[in-house]
Amino acid sequence: MKIRDIYFKKGNYVVSAIVASLCIAVTAVYLLFPQTWESIAYSYPINHPWQICSGIFLHGSPELSTEATVGHLLFNLLLILPFGLLIEKAIGSKRFFIMFLILWAINAVAFFVIAMTTTPKGEKAFSAGISGIAYAYEVVGLYVLYSLGRKDFKLLFKQVSFYCLIGIAVVMLLLICAAGLWSAVIHFIAIVCGVIFTIAFHKTIQAFFSSAVCTDTACEKTA
Repeated sequence: MKIRDIYFKKGNYVVSAIVASLCIAVTAVYLLFPQTWESIAYSYPINHPWQICSGIFLHGSPELSTEATVGHLLFNLLLILPFGLLIEKAIGSKRFFIMFLILWAINAVAFFVIAMTTTPKGEKAFSAGISGIAYAYEVVGLYVLYSLGRKDFKLLFKQVSFYCLIGIAVVMLLLICAAGLWSAVIHFIAIVCGVIFTIAFHKTIQAFFSSAVCTDTACEKTA
């Protein structure tokens, strides 16, 4: 089984598609109407109840140029789509959706705890972006790749897509070093959550690769 076989294997990827679409749509609203940023981003104190939802999908900030905002969005989509699709195919949409909701709740709690403890009295704190979830995807997605290659790592290393995914993972991990302290903390929490979900779903992922795998030319049983 090759990496591309996972992406094209029968099964839904509706959660990943919806999440990516919401990231694009909410960020597009901000780019079209810049004055809405403080009403969409995570905010402490909370200005509007929907910010708990919209803040995770919003990217960029008033301090960033349009190009930098689009770059922020694209970098996170590099985790949300390729890694999210791998995981959703391997564990199923229902489990993937539950994982997403738990990560979302943890990300929101982390932001508000940090904001409450570090924001000077009378000032506001804002945050935006889905990387606090996406970095957990990276960890679980790498385990999916490991599980795929356990039977034949030589085949895995011959695939261009493998090096693309590893390259994305390495670049995104290095970008944590460029983030501020509290941003790095949130990303680190996501990585820890990714490890926990990997442990929770490792049997499901292994079972995915132990089931019958059909390709364009054959259907074989992997043990």
